[in-house]
Amino acid sequence: MLSGVIAEKCNSLVATDFSKKMLKKANKKYRAYSNIEFREGNILQIEYPDEKFDVVVAANVIHLLDEPYKALAELDRVCRTGGKIIIPTYMNKNDKGKISGFANTVGKAGADFKRQFTYDSYMKFFKEAGYKNVKYSLVEGKIPCAIAVITK
Repeated sequence: MLSGVIAEKCNSLVATDFSKKMLKKANKKYRAYSNIEFREGNILQIEYPDEKFDVVVAANVIHLLDEPYKALAELDRVCRTGGKIIIPTYMNKNDKGKISGFANTVGKAGADFKRQFTYDSYMKFFKEAGYKNVKYSLVEGKIPCAIAVITK
């Protein structure tokens, strides 16, 4: 979903997904962009060298992973020193701990949420991972989304 927006702001974009079906859709949707390369990839084993990218984005995936801290380590590894790691994620719970209607509906459709984040628990997640240089923002709406921007 974000590939077109990101591609307009950069010289070169490598967009990866674990799903071949999603890559096929994205390739079709954004075929007019010559600066996007779509590749199958696993966030737990990123097949790029250390410090390869200026900016790394992992959108709406961290809450689906069995090993999210392993994914963070991989994102950190491929991001250059001084670069940014940007992780937008849906907020699945409200401040009272109640699962959102969105998470409930998507869960019934087959999404396997491993984590149900509130804004506070999302910030705590990164602190527990050892990140100190993080800016957070919350985008309110029907499906609230928190964004963590880590400066490496």
